[in-house]
Amino acid sequence: MIRTALSLAGLSGLVVAFLAVFGGMALLTGSGVIIESGLRSSVSTQRLPGADVIVSARQSIPQKEDLPAALPERAVVPGSLVARLAAVPGVAAAVGDLSFPATVLPVTASTSGHGWSSAALADAGRKVTGTPPNTGDEIALPYSMERARIGQTVRVIAGGTAGDYRVTALVDAPGLYFSDETAAKLAARDAGPRAKTVDLVALRAEDGVTAAALADELAKRLGDRYEISTGRARGDAEAPGTAAARGMLIALPASISGISLMVVGFVVAGGLALSINRQRRDLALLRAAGATPRQVRKLVAVQGTVAALAAMAPGAALGYYLAARFGELLVSVGTLPGDLPLSYSPLPAVAAALLLFGVVRMSTWGASLRASRMPAVAAVAESAGEPRTPSRIRTNGGLLLILASVVLSTAPLLIRTEIAAVGPATAALLAVIGLAMAGPWLVQRATGLLARRLPPGLSAPAWLAVSNTHGYALRTAGAIAALGMVVTLALSVVLTQTTIAKASGDEAAQGIHADATITAPVLGGIPHGLLSDVRATRGVTAATAFTTTTVLTRSLALGDDPRRLEPRPAMVLGPDAEGLVDLGIVGGSLAALKGDTIAVDERAGKLGDHVNLTLGDGTAVTARVVATYTRALGFGPVAVSRDLASGHTTTGLDSTILVRLAPGPSPLPELLKQWPGTVLSGDPAAPEMGRPSGEILVNIAVLAVLLGYVLVAVVNRLVATTTARTAELTALRNLGATPRQLRTMIRWEALVIAAAAAGSGLLLSTAPLTMLSIGFLSRPWPAGPVWLAPAVVLTITVVVWLALAIPSRRMVRRA
Repeated sequence: MIRTALSLAGLSGLVVAFLAVFGGMALLTGSGVIIESGLRSSVSTQRLPGADVIVSARQSIPQKEDLPAALPERAVVPGSLVARLAAVPGVAAAVGDLSFPATVLPVTASTSGHGWSSAALADAGRKVTGTPPNTGDEIALPYSMERARIGQTVRVIAGGTAGDYRVTALVDAPGLYFSDETAAKLAARDAGPRAKTVDLVALRAEDGVTAAALADELAKRLGDRYEISTGRARGDAEAPGTAAARGMLIALPASISGISLMVVGFVVAGGLALSINRQRRDLALLRAAGATPRQVRKLVAVQGTVAALAAMAPGAALGYYLAARFGELLVSVGTLPGDLPLSYSPLPAVAAALLLFGVVRMSTWGASLRASRMPAVAAVAESAGEPRTPSRIRTNGGLLLILASVVLSTAPLLIRTEIAAVGPATAALLAVIGLAMAGPWLVQRATGLLARRLPPGLSAPAWLAVSNTHGYALRTAGAIAALGMVVTLALSVVLTQTTIAKASGDEAAQGIHADATITAPVLGGIPHGLLSDVRATRGVTAATAFTTTTVLTRSLALGDDPRRLEPRPAMVLGPDAEGLVDLGIVGGSLAALKGDTIAVDERAGKLGDHVNLTLGDGTAVTARVVATYTRALGFGPVAVSRDLASGHTTTGLDSTILVRLAPGPSPLPELLKQWPGTVLSGDPAAPEMGRPSGEILVNIAVLAVLLGYVLVAVVNRLVATTTARTAELTALRNLGATPRQLRTMIRWEALVIAAAAAGSGLLLSTAPLTMLSIGFLSRPWPAGPVWLAPAVVLTITVVVWLALAIPSRRMVRRA
């Protein structure tokens, strides 16, 4: 059975199926590695390797039938927990750890500050020279810091406060170390909302007590209120942002998974169908010789299985390679922490193999169903030529999907939020599926109309090319549909992202009435006193500081699932923002943004409403709406008061100062010379608002890989169909056609196929992009690179020409 199946398929047929499964295996395995990393990866402990167990607050909120909602801000634990845990049997030492931004001037790199007690658990065997810092003006520096020496005085900005410190010790550990009392003051744990709290409690077990045993004992005493970490999980406790980063690793593949699965299924099914279509005559003869329908389907299934088995291992290897490069891309755009490694295991490859085996079996069954069910005589008769009549049911279904895609494209006209982008994205998917289904009929009608209007003096090769495309629409429609999908998805996905980013950026720029911005990323935030100095500077007419955080809400915007928490970016503003930040207020005022208050998108609430929020550190609050606004696209659907967010962000510092200046030279460059580590920008827009996110760049990169896979599959398909036309070309040679005429005919066919693919792709992407542009930019054309459409069309034209011209040269010589 296996030998017969392979001989029927031939090498070319197996290669077609092999390449389709190979690319699909690589894509699915790579996506699986990213998703598995989101579920299992963890940061190795960087600073507290001497701690056997770490107890910290949970950095996520469990949700029913869904993944936990990650908390991006550091959640703290009571300082009293340190003494309580120190009394647990088996605990040799318990230390409350604090982390806060701290940088030695002149600025070389950003780092963090800690209390001296934490150094004891940095590592028991690490070297310490000098005496511990005991007073408020003493500090311990790491050996790795250039020119660090005991006795010198250094200028440090820690927790936003500048001061001079005398170096009393050098330690072989990362970070800057202060006395415990000083660290608590710099981290704002001596007073205010976070008074008498610590970030985590690091524990060392007594001799003879294992970390696992101690963790079990702590779990019995503490229950599930706190996170108890051992081994590699200790790194997650040190870096609270890892929970959000892991959630992103799951969300990113999911955001484009619909397109990915559709493309893989489309290519694999098309490749197998093409391989089986080349065997129609052989399968018909087998039926005539007495083979049962089940035996025919089994033969075809064996072919697909053999090709799939051969492609699994190399495809999985390529998938792991792509995942590694994808991880590097995430780090380079700042979406993924550099110290969060990807997790590699056989599980993604196994899952991808099982999924693709299912696709292969379904594809081979569907492709062989007609040939296996037809009566033997009818099968032999039909196999004498290629099928020319498209299925009516398939055609009507495809046209209905294309019509549905036009209807979905109107969503941005009704809803001007980012959720409206789902309409055009879904419309693009429906359109390309409809094109694949109705493609043969559309190609037949379009080329038939073209053939009837060809000028009388047209050359014979050009006439033959149009007639061939019309007569064998089923043969060419697959390539046209695949190439049209490349054009549609490339334009729709990329230009949808750039259009929304443009609209968001424009709205943010319109709402920021400032002449300059000041940031201090290497200092961890705006230092205390800088805003006062800016306001006191001659030539400054107004200044305000703000930061951004994340809040979690239920049912705040259209499309939200009321059962799950949705993370929302939120500006943290005070009453002094009025006049510098214009959210498009339609009710209330930013001047009332005091205490437990918020401002929301006018579609999300009304004045006086009380909204339940979960702040970025997991604190549940109820806030009163004191202002509603219209510029939610540029500034997000919610803005919280500085009073409400106080004590619930990781650093507690503002990130940006907005400054409005009087006419004349700017006094800010001279002022900021006194504040090293600050950055002055003339861009009036808020740095955090209206900028393309790393997720957009990553989605575009993933789409490029997917569409590259489609192009390779199209080349594979076109080469296979061209090499199967030996009898046709030989017949034309016998009728008197010259080799040059045959080559010219094939070039014309390439042009017709490329033009049909480009035209259909451009047409199907026009409706979604036009509606999106009208809804978001109030104009009928999208924002984005003007070269994109010509580049995509040129790419598919070159691909088609090469795929037809190169193999046809050799065939024409043999004909």
